Amino acid sequence: MKYQLSTRQIETAVDKAARFLFDYCRQHSKHYMVTGVSGGLDSAVVLALAGRACEMAEKEGFRLNSVGLLLPCHSDPAHAELGRLAINHFSAKELVIELDEVFTFVEESVIKQTDARIKTLLQETDGEKALAGFAWSKRVAQGNIKARLRMLCGTYHVARMVDGLVLSTDNYSELLMGFWTINGDVGDLGAIQYILKGLELYDIARFLDVPEAILNAAPTDGLGISEGGDEAQLGADYETVDKVMITLLQNGFDPDGPPAQLNNPVPVTGVEAALVFNLAQRTLKAAHKRAGCRGISRGELGLLPIAEIKTRCSP
Repeated sequence: MKYQLSTRQIETAVDKAARFLFDYCRQHSKHYMVTGVSGGLDSAVVLALAGRACEMAEKEGFRLNSVGLLLPCHSDPAHAELGRLAINHFSAKELVIELDEVFTFVEESVIKQTDARIKTLLQETDGEKALAGFAWSKRVAQGNIKARLRMLCGTYHVARMVDGLVLSTDNYSELLMGFWTINGDVGDLGAIQYILKGLELYDIARFLDVPEAILNAAPTDGLGISEGGDEAQLGADYETVDKVMITLLQNGFDPDGPPAQLNNPVPVTGVEAALVFNLAQRTLKAAHKRAGCRGISRGELGLLPIAEIKTRCSP
């Protein structure tokens, strides 16, 4: 039997997510939730949850606003139209920030020269592996620049100016795959960060009345990395990604564990062993992204614990 959330589970998850957004904003006296809107499923669901949080806030006398940002950066105009559809459908305030010229300037004036120097550095340091994948790395890097521009000039700038919070739009499937940009598309609050995209998020989206045009659109980050969209980059559709990861995790796979786990990955019914291996490997490679900045502790550095330091200010 295929795994599927019940209506009651969906209702509970939606209510808890919206309540969390509202309570967190009220706790920190934040009156604006800012969402970067791609025109895809993830940002539409986040807008829907933000809209419900605003409704809760109104009932309890707290002023709370949802702001949807359209951030075109050499992207398909159809994505902006779907994004605008979601913003209007869930009663958010719309802001448009054009990034085409900014990206072109950065690419022409900085990145081209930098990449030439990087090639020279790799040649001088025997970086054959990186050189062999240089063209693909450049496409990914360009996508990352776009995502970071959207953060730099878009979500976090707006959030700072309105004294608000940025809502993340990444889901659990993408969290495991490392399918997001560090310092790019992750925000302050992750309402859907632990929801599986292939097996859970679409049903939640239908419950939230996300427009059919968005539900039926091919998943894409709009960064132009792959012509086939998100699933082409992952090598599988989201439902297969979820099925593989659930099987691996239920059989003791540690996504932040050692590479030796790849020596004998658990077989997944109906999925080729090569694909299981690739997805498991991608998950392990993303461990450092999920961990964030790893600080070396005082103990690891051989320094005294703060409690043991004697200063003139000590009583």
